[in-house]
Amino acid sequence: MEKNKKVIILNSLLVGTIILNLFIFTSRMRFFPWFIEDAWGYLGVLLTAPILIGIYFILRHFHKQQLVTNTNKVIPLFVAVTSLIIVFMNTNDFLNIVAIVINVAMVFLAAIFLYNQKEVKNNNELQN
Repeated sequence: MEKNKKVIILNSLLVGTIILNLFIFTSRMRFFPWFIEDAWGYLGVLLTAPILIGIYFILRHFHKQQLVTNTNKVIPLFVAVTSLIIVFMNTNDFLNIVAIVINVAMVFLAAIFLYNQKEVKNNNELQN
């Protein structure tokens, strides 16, 4: 599989995992249908954080080959670390909103990198 395609798959997995993180953090808000009373949904962060850290190490390898930018490389690590810090701290509504804002911003950044990667691939196919 060509490396550009691997980067696109990784970025797609990154976007999906951050969206799953968003669902986990919004499970504390009463007005969403997936509301969980006792915040047991936060255990899902313990599932998504290792996935995000694994994506970080793979993107770091691709960064050494100059296939991804430094910002794209750091996004999964930043989301994983901030999510774990927020989960292990005394949880209140403010920290929950901070987590949601961070996740929304990072999903938009990752989606932009994914779109640009697909655009580069399409341009390379047109030139050949």
